Amino acid sequence: MTQSRNLIVTTGNKPTPAYVELAQSYAQELGVPYILRKKRGIDTLRADYGVDEVLVCTERVTLYVEDQEFFFHPSMANTRIKRLKSGENDIVIERAGVRPGDTVLDCTLGLGSDTIVFAHAVGAEGRVIGLESSAVIALLVRRGLQELSVDTQAVNTAMRHVEVLCVDHLDYLRAQPDNSVDVIYFDPMFRRTVERTQSIEPLRHLGDDRPLSEEAILEARRVARRRIVLKERWYSKEFARLGFHIPKKSTGSINYGVIDLEGGDGS
Repeated sequence: MTQSRNLIVTTGNKPTPAYVELAQSYAQELGVPYILRKKRGIDTLRADYGVDEVLVCTERVTLYVEDQEFFFHPSMANTRIKRLKSGENDIVIERAGVRPGDTVLDCTLGLGSDTIVFAHAVGAEGRVIGLESSAVIALLVRRGLQELSVDTQAVNTAMRHVEVLCVDHLDYLRAQPDNSVDVIYFDPMFRRTVERTQSIEPLRHLGDDRPLSEEAILEARRVARRRIVLKERWYSKEFARLGFHIPKKSTGSINYGVIDLEGGDGS
């Protein structure tokens, strides 16, 4: 787990008692200082306290990292779930072979967009666990999943169904029983995204951006019952290095490799 010691928590310039309480709870859970705002700007707070990261608790809890902002939002999960409900396919669900009632382990939660779609696909009888090594990202995403509401009830239901754990994925995998989940998913390109969007770019500075280890894949082979999926750039050598089969060539910049533990082709 990656704790941030380069972080302070504060409120907006005109905080209500509820936002003060919220900020104090974030600070306590993260083990970092809560600071009275006193109408100071973000850059002034950084200079005053010698930090790079400032978490501001208002109606939208926002993390300021360098000159960027990060806040939780379901992103494309909203659109993807609407498409699934209208009968369209979703490439991640297709490659992962996720079924209603499955247990899915997302080892690289990040913003949780794919995780939310998994939660919709497994339904009420299934289970989706998202692992995130950065304490501040894990907390923001966990609270966002529980508290944010959008205009599609199926998305809200899926968000509430995701379990978020702040833990290193290899440590977690080592502790799991054999054949205890159906599908394991890795998206290590999350922090080195092809297109640097405003919501993603700050997170490149947080947490663990190391390449996936061969040990992690070996543990995943032991823990997964059915399939392991890796999301990477279409030209990535990681697929071959880690033993993933690419069932279909990508027409875009992203591709998905699979390790099918039941002998299928992942198509």
